Amino acid sequence: MSGSTGLKGSIWATGGRSRLQGSVPSARASSQPSSRPTPPPPSVSAPLPSSISTPAPLSSSIPSSTPAPSSTPTPAPLPSSIPASTHLPSSAPSSSRLTSSQAFHRFEQACLRLRWKFADLKNSYERALHPEKFGFSAGDAEKNFKVDFHEFYAWIEQAIVLLLLVFNIEISPKRFGMGMKQQHRYHEEVITTLEDATCPLYEALGSGEVNMALRKAKELRNRWKDAGEGKETPPLKMYDLTWLVGQVLAGLEVGYAIGAKKVETDNQGRSWADDFDDEMVMAVDDEWDWMVEPMEWESVS
Repeated sequence: MSGSTGLKGSIWATGGRSRLQGSVPSARASSQPSSRPTPPPPSVSAPLPSSISTPAPLSSSIPSSTPAPSSTPTPAPLPSSIPASTHLPSSAPSSSRLTSSQAFHRFEQACLRLRWKFADLKNSYERALHPEKFGFSAGDAEKNFKVDFHEFYAWIEQAIVLLLLVFNIEISPKRFGMGMKQQHRYHEEVITTLEDATCPLYEALGSGEVNMALRKAKELRNRWKDAGEGKETPPLKMYDLTWLVGQVLAGLEVGYAIGAKKVETDNQGRSWADDFDDEMVMAVDDEWDWMVEPMEWESVS
């Protein structure tokens, strides 16, 4: 999974360019942090990056405002936590609660997390191919890589679900239930939605080699999810993982630019109050708390 990058200036490369430099709506450029990367779409066949830089540290937490005391009777206290039912397992709040700007912001955060995990996946792949160099047995190294790949695919899926929300396309697992068979249907629905020719992301992720790679990645996710339990799974050498991961990341890159254009269109003619509401939600999202519940859900799926 090593080799030349070919993705310089992209969201996956070291020092990827900010989306404020071209593809983001001009109306929002003055209020959003410049550290968010937005690249032009690269060729879908671009190879994988050879190195990934450490993302910039997150900003300190945003202090929450405290309401002034009132002489009126004290209302019933709010619950200490929001019920899990208000969140999507792979995306967060539903499209009815997120504007396209807010959904795109979370998509950016998911891409940053995916970029971080990709660096780990590359190192894991190197250990799996040369286990003796790192003091592992071949069997243990391969099993651990397969578990890592399963976790990596979960972030691919999360990014896709969030990008679909930019276009107000919601894939809710509530329609499928929480059983094993129902969850397989949910994961399949994510891809079949992209394969609909009317989907705005059809060209980026729903067709051609990118879609072939995405389907193969999902297949391996299903086959390799039991690797940690010692079950027999297909060996790594049967698959061209460099091609597979490279295609998927390149497809997300194209989808990134499509999503940015949608946000630009939606933001035309928006009021100052609308922009302020978006910024308030994004300031909370910058703490990344919305990711905690999806990660907990993925760990037991």
